[in-house]
Amino acid sequence: MDFRRGLILAVMDILLLSELTFAIWYAHFEMEVVAWRFLQAFLPPVILTILGTRLAFRRWAPKVKVTVEEATQQPWRPVNLFGVLGQNPNQSRRES
Repeated sequence: MDFRRGLILAVMDILLLSELTFAIWYAHFEMEVVAWRFLQAFLPPVILTILGTRLAFRRWAPKVKVTVEEATQQPWRPVNLFGVLGQNPNQSRRES
């Protein structure tokens, strides 16, 4: 695994564990509504963490370029069937 991918995954794991710990700690103060307090404190940060991780993978993780020759040598990676609507995987992404 590439160093940048490993770093992104390690940061995501640490964030998820800290969010879980905080949600459990926050929920234990009101035992009558512990499930609601847990979900209230856990779900929003987890959703943001997952979306941020996906964005980080798209922005900072290394891209794998596949030539047509390499793709034809591997029958499980047919040419021009990658991505949305069969787009070429080697096209550069628009910078946003």
